[in-house]
Amino acid sequence: MSVEQVRLFYALWPEAALQQALYAAGNKLHERCGGRRTRCENIHLTLAFLGAVEPARLPLVTAVADQIVLPRFEMVFNRLGWWRQNQVAWAATDETPRELITLVKQLQQGLAKEGFKFEERRFVPHITLVRKANCPPGLIDSPDIVWDAKEFVLVRSTLLENGPHYVIEKRWPLQTMEA
Repeated sequence: MSVEQVRLFYALWPEAALQQALYAAGNKLHERCGGRRTRCENIHLTLAFLGAVEPARLPLVTAVADQIVLPRFEMVFNRLGWWRQNQVAWAATDETPRELITLVKQLQQGLAKEGFKFEERRFVPHITLVRKANCPPGLIDSPDIVWDAKEFVLVRSTLLENGPHYVIEKRWPLQTMEA
């Protein structure tokens, strides 16, 4: 008897107003590059992709995140670009906050102790806005989109005919630092 698995990932999940601003940036990319836009409600920044996980392991996955205590941080998404090899158009930041790198490392290290494997490549924070994009050469103007990251989440992904459907399984707050 096979066990039904769930697809999971950790992410920073923007509030609705920020999703709208990022979606508008995605519209700019789409006009220039074609492709398939990310639905507004699906816009996020992936921290760690777990892939298919047996439901019995869900308590282990959440226990890893329960141990993380980090401060809130701010990011400014001020670059729009495109990766030719995977046809992804994205928004990114010029400066990656130290707290974001620490969050990703702590998640990956905790999950590795539980037997999860990750690709051996540098974390490149970005928000996928368009898939199957084909952008012409040249710069793409980008507004500064400020994100005050207040929490991170565990997301269940279900692939449907019209694209992925995401459900937030659990939220973890990032700490407000006292002056």
